[in-house]
Amino acid sequence: MRKTNRTVMVALMAALTLAGVDQTAFAGETAGNPSAMDRVRSTNTAVAAMISAATEQSATFKGLVEAINGSDGLVYVNAGRCGHGIRACLLHTVTVAGRNRILHILVDTRQEDLDLMESIGHELRHAVEVLSDPSVRSDAAIYFFYTRAETTFAAGRFETEAAIAAGDAVRAEARHTQARRAAR
Repeated sequence: MRKTNRTVMVALMAALTLAGVDQTAFAGETAGNPSAMDRVRSTNTAVAAMISAATEQSATFKGLVEAINGSDGLVYVNAGRCGHGIRACLLHTVTVAGRNRILHILVDTRQEDLDLMESIGHELRHAVEVLSDPSVRSDAAIYFFYTRAETTFAAGRFETEAAIAAGDAVRAEARHTQARRAAR
C-alpha cells in the first residue's frame, strides 16, 4: 500500500509540473521556500538560509530575487561544484515546465558567508539576464544568448560586467549591514 501511495504522489507531482502548476503551493511552507510564490529556491537548508540572510542584508540581492519572482523563471540554487576552480555557476540548461522556465545554479558552500552571498548574487544576476529574454527556452538558446549579449568569454565561461557588479554590491551591502548590527 505504501509503495502505491508513493507512486501516485510521484505521478501527481509529475502531472502538476507538466501542467505548469507550482507544487510548493501544495506543500505549504518548506525549508528554502518561505512562501509558495518564491521563485528562487533551494533544497539545501544551508543555501536556503544564506539566500534568506542575503535578501535581508542586501538591497541588490533582494532586487534580484524580486526580479526573478516577477518572471516566468524558477531558479534552484543548490550546493555543488562547477569545476575549473569556479565557486558558483549558472548551468547552461533550461527546462520548460508549463509556463515556467527552470534554471539551476550551483554554489560551493565551502565559502565564508560574504563570499557565498556574493557568489549567489552574481549567479542570480546571470539568471535575471537569461530570464529577461523570453525566447531563451533551451540549452542552445542560453549559449546563443550569451554569444550575442555583452559578455566576455574566457577559460570556457561567459561573464558579464552586470553580474560582477551585482556580486560586488551584494558583498558591500551585506558587509555594511553586518557591521551596523555588530555595532549595536
